[in-house]
Amino acid sequence: MTLVDLSDAELATAAQACRAMAYQEGERAKKLENPTTRGPIEAASRRYAELALKLETARKRRTAR
Repeated sequence: MTLVDLSDAELATAAQACRAMAYQEGERAKKLENPTTRGPIEAASRRYAELALKLETARKRRTAR
C-alpha cells in the first residue's frame, strides 16, 4: 500500500484531525442509549483512531530514514 505524497506536516495534521474525529465520535456514541444507533458511530470512532495510527506510523517511518 502506498500513501499519497504528503509532507511531514501534512501527515501530522491529518493524524491530529483523525484523533479529534475519533474523540468526537466516541463522545457522541456515549450519549446514545440505543446500541443499534451507537454501534456504527463507535465503529467510525475506531476507524478514525486506526487511520490516525497509520498516519503517525507513516510519519515516524519517514523521519527515521
